[in-house]
Amino acid sequence: MTIITIDNSKKTNQLVRAIKENNQDLEWYPTTQEIVDLIASDINKKFSIKFECYCNEPEPSYHRSMSILDCGAGDGRVLEALTFGKKFAIEQSTILQQAMNKEIFVIGTDFKCQTLMDKPVDVIFCNPPYSEYDMWAEKIIREGHAEFAYLVIPHRWDMNQPIQLAIADRKAKVESIGLVDFYGADRKARAVVDVLRVSFARETDSYSYHRNSCRVDPFDLWFNNQFKFEANKSRNLHDYEVESAAKEKIKDEIHELAERKGLVHFLEARYNGEMKKLLDTYLQLNEIDGDLLWELGVKFGAVKEGLGLKIQSKKKIYWQELFDNLTEITEKLTSKSRERLLSKMQDNMSIDFTATNAYAVCIWVLKNANQYYDDQVIEVVEELYAKDNITNYVSNKKTLSDDAWRYNNPEYHDHYKLDYRIIAHRMGGIGNSDSWSYSHHQCGLQARTVYAIDDLLAVANNLGFMQDFDCPRAENFSWSSGQMKTFLFKDVMTNKTETLFTCRAYMNGNLHFKFNQKFMQKLNVEFGRLKGWLRTAEEAATELDIPLEDVKAIYNCNLQLTAQNLPQLGFAA
Repeated sequence: MTIITIDNSKKTNQLVRAIKENNQDLEWYPTTQEIVDLIASDINKKFSIKFECYCNEPEPSYHRSMSILDCGAGDGRVLEALTFGKKFAIEQSTILQQAMNKEIFVIGTDFKCQTLMDKPVDVIFCNPPYSEYDMWAEKIIREGHAEFAYLVIPHRWDMNQPIQLAIADRKAKVESIGLVDFYGADRKARAVVDVLRVSFARETDSYSYHRNSCRVDPFDLWFNNQFKFEANKSRNLHDYEVESAAKEKIKDEIHELAERKGLVHFLEARYNGEMKKLLDTYLQLNEIDGDLLWELGVKFGAVKEGLGLKIQSKKKIYWQELFDNLTEITEKLTSKSRERLLSKMQDNMSIDFTATNAYAVCIWVLKNANQYYDDQVIEVVEELYAKDNITNYVSNKKTLSDDAWRYNNPEYHDHYKLDYRIIAHRMGGIGNSDSWSYSHHQCGLQARTVYAIDDLLAVANNLGFMQDFDCPRAENFSWSSGQMKTFLFKDVMTNKTETLFTCRAYMNGNLHFKFNQKFMQKLNVEFGRLKGWLRTAEEAATELDIPLEDVKAIYNCNLQLTAQNLPQLGFAA
């Protein structure tokens, strides 16, 4: 099994200094390599029976693709060391959040205010602040929705009554897998701690790779403690009914009130109010006689199911509203990039909606969007790749055989640039309403052609060729075969509207482009830089035969957003 080694002493010192200077030092003592090794080895042993049939390595290590939630994740180093799968974090320090890898999704900030029971993962890890270790441990044990939790807590844990009661209520099995200290840690501390494995799942000898169900479901435990009534019958509830009604209600008020308070703070206040009202309404059932509830056909299990559905639905509505307003970010994405990013965000809509959580999620969005902004430059150029559309770099004397050109596959070729005149053979062209292969857009183009042209506009915008309301997009034209359409941009230096490119679409599926030469220079420079072919402006000037002064003005110009792009949502600048 390969275990990723943590070597972060210098980084730790810098981060500790930063969090202290900004009053964000909440007892962050980074987990040691010894602890990581213990947990990685234990996870491998516990999961190897189920996964060894699916693993090609000599020693099973499928655990590295499992989902893990780290409560109090710091800079995310433990998540990166333990898994190549989905990584989730709860972390309050904004400095440590920003130090995390972009693959880590922050699902909460203030641990005390988060619910864990609706966030299913394979493993939970926590190295909590030791001044509050008992509260953190009890909450994770009571609410954790995982097969295992690994807790790094003081050796006296077994004398703590709330922790013992939580273990009993969840029918969990607890075992210490090691006794360690922090004397030689990156940030030293005089602490001797147990590394505990808390098992919530029913054990099985099957080879199924599905998560084992918990012995005691955390939501059931919470619901049973909150609601004491008994009843029998109920009606079925449907997800879309609950969600649709709530969504219409919030849409009626949101725009006017959000302008006054800022979108995020308005959503937070409304979410808190609705959740409190929802729980208070359900708690009133405790005051009703059980016999009367039975007569009315109210069933305990259905009430529990309905409450869980409503909570989940409300969270989804509020996060969706935030995502719908991230236009500063999403409008700069191509269709494929937008779909990938929104899909990732929608997978995590069970997060509690708070302003600090929203900020953490938006920082995650920024990190991933910035990567997508770079990736989509490469994707767009490679979509236009064809033998007649490209020219080799000055130093590239390589020629390709006819077989290599057969499928226009850019993987066979490197160190090339696009011409400013392009014939695109794979973008669809004029739509055919009778075609079963591709959807037909009302403007006359195939739908995928509309997306492809708008993707070019998005990339151009990120390279500084800004479009505004006066610059039409593909769907704004009425297309017919061979008729030229002109796409514009506004030059920020001269404030004049100029041509970005012209396009003719044909019934045979081809698109003929003529690009603004300055745009094509920028696109080729950034494409080469991002592919690693152009490492300096000087190299770009030589290889692309462009004056050095021109290259210096455009090298590394692709858009990258920062937290300063978030104030329009109601965050502080």
